[in-house]
Amino acid sequence: MFDPERDGDAGARHFYVRVLTVAAIAAAGCVALSPSVTGFSAGPDHDTGCVAITDGWHADKAGSTASEIAAINAASPTLPTPEQQRDPAAMARWRAQWHAAQSNPAVQRANAYEAWISGPGACVRESRHRLILSGLGLGGLALILGGTTIARRTRMNLRHAPQLSAGT
Repeated sequence: MFDPERDGDAGARHFYVRVLTVAAIAAAGCVALSPSVTGFSAGPDHDTGCVAITDGWHADKAGSTASEIAAINAASPTLPTPEQQRDPAAMARWRAQWHAAQSNPAVQRANAYEAWISGPGACVRESRHRLILSGLGLGGLALILGGTTIARRTRMNLRHAPQLSAGT
């Protein structure tokens, strides 16, 4: 028998809802990952190109401690005055003191740290921050999806649960 009201396929609607759901989840995942996969500039002059997903895994180095900074300040000569800068003998003495201070291990460690933080280590801290943001976004997405799935299944199970009769 011909019945136009029954010609529509009810399964097609569910298929498109699933496709739309998968697309929405994929888009939310892309938004959550975007801090880690987009490039940014770092360094003292913002001239170092970085991508968090590649640069965030490097080991970070510790800077100078307060006692090392005190040792550096004690070993370093004071800056010459303008009058001393015009005197070649005074500048020669100052340069000798400066070179002697550069041989101090604390100064060498501080210089190595500054060279690292201005060069290859410029991306590490910001990259880790961006990785944490992406992790929080993906974790939030997983919590939302998991909670929605649990709530939906519980609702479906309650709807299809056998009803107890009043007499038993």
